Amino acid sequence: MGRAKEEWMRREELEPMYEWIEENYGEDAGEEGSETWNEAVKAFEEYCEDQYLLEEEAHRQDEYDYYIFLTLKDADLIFAKDISELRTMIAENSAMSANQTYLKMVLAHAVTVLEVYLEDITKSLIASNDAHLKNTIKNVKPFCDTPFKLREISIEKDGIKKFVIGKLSENLYHDIPKTIKILSGITGKKIELSIKEACRIAVIRHDIVHRNGKNKDGDHIEITYPFVLDALTSIETFAGDLRSNLSTL
Repeated sequence: MGRAKEEWMRREELEPMYEWIEENYGEDAGEEGSETWNEAVKAFEEYCEDQYLLEEEAHRQDEYDYYIFLTLKDADLIFAKDISELRTMIAENSAMSANQTYLKMVLAHAVTVLEVYLEDITKSLIASNDAHLKNTIKNVKPFCDTPFKLREISIEKDGIKKFVIGKLSENLYHDIPKTIKILSGITGKKIELSIKEACRIAVIRHDIVHRNGKNKDGDHIEITYPFVLDALTSIETFAGDLRSNLSTL
């Protein structure tokens, strides 16, 4: 790549910065590379960080508004409806019962439904109960072992709760062992249930999504119609056992 093209691409990437400096500093910014220019660049970077924090806060508010009204029963109903619709879909498409692509899509989406369910009940617990919030801060990473800047947390009502819920969006809820550990920390009690089958299905989903149905050794995983039905049952059983553990909360 020629130097002229590299310079053009660099300026294209920095175009928003140049426009912001022109609008906010004009000729006072001085020549590029000067002390006044560097001050303008620093101001732009601070502006970008402030905008990012504002967007994060808006997203956290939207998320909080959703979870503050979402009960565990609501999450149960959404999960049951989605799994039921998957069962109906594959039952009504018998011609696709041997189609590997179709079966892989159904299985992958079933794990996605479980993943969303786990995220919903995790955040609903925190949004609905200050004791669960305190447990989360005390027991769950990164809150229990990582310092945060105060500017990351809104000082308005429920700012800490919104921050915690937003931060938990970074988790992968199909990581079943980690999710159970988080829920144990939130509830303040050890959640004991069999996760082996749910983990196995989640691993197969990972192989489907990231390797088109091959395991890490490169071997093709055959997905059959009976296996998908059994997977749906296993997912429902796991979710039911988990809710039984949480039923006393």
